[in-house]
Amino acid sequence: MDFNTLLRGALPTLVANISDAAGSNTTAFGKKSFPDGILETLAPLLGSQFNPLLKSFMLFYKVAGSGILFGLDPTILLTLFGFFWAGNKLWRQVYMTIYGIVQEHLMATIHINSGDEMFLHMMRWLALQPGLVNSRSLTAETTSKTAWEEEEQDLDITKSSISADGSGVYLNFSNQEARAPPRFIPALGTHGFWFDGRFFRLHRKQESLYDDGGGGGGGSSSSNGVPAFKERENLTISCFGRSPDPIKKLLQHTKEQYYKDHHAKTIVKRPNSQNVRRYGGRHSWLHVAERPVRPMKTVVLDEKQKVQVLSDINEYLHPATPRWYANRGIPLRRGYLFHGPPGTGKTSLSFALAGVFGLDIYVISLLEPSLTEEDLSALFNSLPRRCVVLLEDIDTAGLSRPAVVDNNPSNDDKEKEDSSTNGGRKGGGGGGSKEDWKVADLARELKRQPAADEKKGISLSGLLNAIDGVASHEGRVLIMTTNKPETLDDALIRPGRVDLQVAFTNATREQARELFERMYEADATTTTTTHGKQQPKPNHTNEDDDNKHMTARRRKEELSIDVIEGGYTPIAAGADNDERRSLTPEELKDISAQFAAKIPPGQFSPAEIQGFLLKRKKYPRRALAEADKWVAAMVLQKASKTKILQVQ
Repeated sequence: MDFNTLLRGALPTLVANISDAAGSNTTAFGKKSFPDGILETLAPLLGSQFNPLLKSFMLFYKVAGSGILFGLDPTILLTLFGFFWAGNKLWRQVYMTIYGIVQEHLMATIHINSGDEMFLHMMRWLALQPGLVNSRSLTAETTSKTAWEEEEQDLDITKSSISADGSGVYLNFSNQEARAPPRFIPALGTHGFWFDGRFFRLHRKQESLYDDGGGGGGGSSSSNGVPAFKERENLTISCFGRSPDPIKKLLQHTKEQYYKDHHAKTIVKRPNSQNVRRYGGRHSWLHVAERPVRPMKTVVLDEKQKVQVLSDINEYLHPATPRWYANRGIPLRRGYLFHGPPGTGKTSLSFALAGVFGLDIYVISLLEPSLTEEDLSALFNSLPRRCVVLLEDIDTAGLSRPAVVDNNPSNDDKEKEDSSTNGGRKGGGGGGSKEDWKVADLARELKRQPAADEKKGISLSGLLNAIDGVASHEGRVLIMTTNKPETLDDALIRPGRVDLQVAFTNATREQARELFERMYEADATTTTTTHGKQQPKPNHTNEDDDNKHMTARRRKEELSIDVIEGGYTPIAAGADNDERRSLTPEELKDISAQFAAKIPPGQFSPAEIQGFLLKRKKYPRRALAEADKWVAAMVLQKASKTKILQVQ
């Protein structure tokens, strides 16, 4: 049934119902109400979706019209509601007009896109502001601290660390995530805050951008390449005044707060996933770790080589160096090759150099399956001006020139083919000649054409173009590490791409002595020296921080005493069993010299010696006593070429 037929059938009934009830249905105020049958008449016309709304309206109208609702006329209520609605709309329009005029002529505004590093700086600073954290509109985020960040909650974990059988005390981190507080940031919308005696307005807006999945292959926004929408946020910061200088000052302050402890950390970044890094900018690299700066003295290397590398990088990073290079037409690039056996400290030196010069380190693995040559060039171009780029184990990436297949067989091959052909003719009447030629042709063709499922990674030419091509990045420090330098292509390590080579060897006796001393020397954070004298406390800028650290230390000591009285050996407060506290510097030097005399030079890597000492990190005398047995077992293991350790 169409709509016209339904209307013609229902309209006479509607008119009749209205006419019959026109004189009888009146309200208490003498006003005529809606006829009784109008609800049943309008229901089929409006549809089923309007039935609940229509019934609610009719019920309200009848109740209001009967005088039950404070004896008010429903028309008055509807009139008041209409005036209120119109006044609200008018006020909003006037307010937005006035605000638009004020914002355009009397306020300064700066926009920050979520794809920029400044967005992270601002959000980190906003999460630390008490006025915004206590706002009524917040967004909660789960935060996790790194292994190097101090957590006051960790001091309480020994309360539940006694093992089930009562045999000892073991740390238990089952409730660690529950103690980690969430981070609160302003939610989407408009917020206000004060900074440096001035009021600022923050507007956080999220918008969806159409993403056509133009990454190709695996670079689309979804796994099957279907176009999708990408969420992007925009921060708008405004303040009264025609100058944006207060906002610039605020942004500079947030950036300084973000990097205030950067001098004590080395930031490690890796390429982001393929679906994310194709957006470029901040999305190209993923912040994976923040490690404490590694002192250069902890790297086991000849002192002359250390000084040579430090001086060369320091000269390269000098502000006057770019002009010197430009005047002579030399590309502003510097490359280093660290080569030597595994475990000799090649990567350790890279991290130490980044910490000494305060640079971030960008680690790239050429074995990444999704990394293409275009991605590698884009990653190099998105690097900051000064940074350390680390290409680890460059020899395992399979970088080599494509093999040239000689389609013309040599004279020896021709003679062999002729002899086999003649033999086939003699023995089989020439039937074997045709078959032999088919096999030879097939073999040459397979050598010429690579397999269809062969991995398409980074080629040698692609890496060379990214390192020092015409459009390659300048100003970075490139470090490549390898265990087998003889397998590298000459073009990769020629001067201009690799300017300085540093050779790492197995530990000498002097280096073994340095390792032993560094392992058992007094920690810089301890407050008591080996002579029992008190060291000066670190200077705290806040009195609350002092009280917090003293309270935490006192709680830890009390807990350790309780555990000792209970008959258990406290591992959290293991300083009582630490032999290092009873060693004087002279005794440590003497023990380290005795230990070095037991280590054959050039036999063990620094990592192997360090692994032996780590298992006895609190017992230097025990390490010295067990050194002979360990050395003999390691020599036997290397001679038999087995990977099973007999003594650890």
